[in-house]
This record gives sequence, C-alpha cells and structure tokens, in this order.
Amino acid sequence: MSISSPTLDNVDTPRPLTSSWRIAGWICGGVIACSVVACLVMAAMRSNGLVTVTVTALDQAAEPRDRVIPLVNKKHEALPDYEVVVNLNDGQTIRLGAKPNSSAVDGLTWQLSNPVSVAEVASLRLQDQDALVSDTLAEVQITGDWAVQENYRFDFTLQRSLSVGIQSFFHTLIGKAIVAGFFVAILLMVLSVWMP
Repeated sequence: MSISSPTLDNVDTPRPLTSSWRIAGWICGGVIACSVVACLVMAAMRSNGLVTVTVTALDQAAEPRDRVIPLVNKKHEALPDYEVVVNLNDGQTIRLGAKPNSSAVDGLTWQLSNPVSVAEVASLRLQDQDALVSDTLAEVQITGDWAVQENYRFDFTLQRSLSVGIQSFFHTLIGKAIVAGFFVAILLMVLSVWMP
C-alpha cells in the first residue's frame, strides 16, 4: 500500500490579502460620500438668505435730527442720515450705505448686493450716520419676517438659495474641517490606486 504524495491540485493556495492601501481607499470613499451628503443637508439648513431690509419709522415726531455744528451745518433740524449695518457672527460688518437727510416714515429700503445667510447674521443695527459719532437708533435680530424696536419696524425679505447655504456652511469651522478632510481623503484614494 503506497501513500500518495500531495499534488499541487490538492494544496489550497492562500488568497492574496487586500492591501491596507486598498482598504484605506474604500474608507476614504465612504468618508467623501458622507461628507457630500452632510454638506448638502447643512447647506440646505443655512440657505435662508437676507436680500433686503426695509426700515419704517412708527412716529415721525420721534425721528432724530442731525446735530447742529456751528459754521459746518447749513441746515438746522435736518433729517437723519439713516444707515443700516449688518453685524455678522464672526465680528465682521457689512455696511449697506446711508440715506442722507431722509425720513423713514414711508419706509426706506436697503438691498444687499450679495444675499447673506440669516444663520451668519448676529444683528442689524440702524444708526444715524455722523461724521463724528454715529448714533445707534435700534438694533434687532432676525427671528422672523419683521421686528420692532424703539420707534422703528424692520421688514426683511428672505430668499432660499442653495448657493448661499453652501457659502455659509463653508465659512463655519465644521465646513472648513470637512474641506480639509475631503482633500486628505482624495489624496489617500489616489495613493491607494498607485500603491501595491
């Protein structure tokens, strides 16, 4: 009785293991897919943009008058130079310009050149622009389509825009971190293709 030696057909050959670079590439692909979905969801949440601000004085008699400076002011009791300033959460401001010697009884409207996400706006300040010191007349937060403070009603025109939401999202720390992670994931995916 002879014992047959094992042939090559009977020996199980080990399967090649998937390289760690390939696994890293798959993980990075998943991270990129999740990041894109997260960006779109959070951008949609921040897509409500401020387009215009209309300020109306509720009582004309309570509107302030410009300071009278001798030898400088030619007109006495001039109407205020209304100006709206948008204060952002990061400390920056957007000045929407002044409307010199104007009454706000019939409403004054400011148009933003580029809509700003409401999520980025800390407050809106109405002030009487002055060469020396601008007096703050009212300051409100955007919690709806309108707000009232002191003698003024603020009406806001809000518009949904995905581009506004995306820009706003990438200004946040989370957005910047996702961008950095996105580029690292792409780099690792490229390496996984070229590495054995």
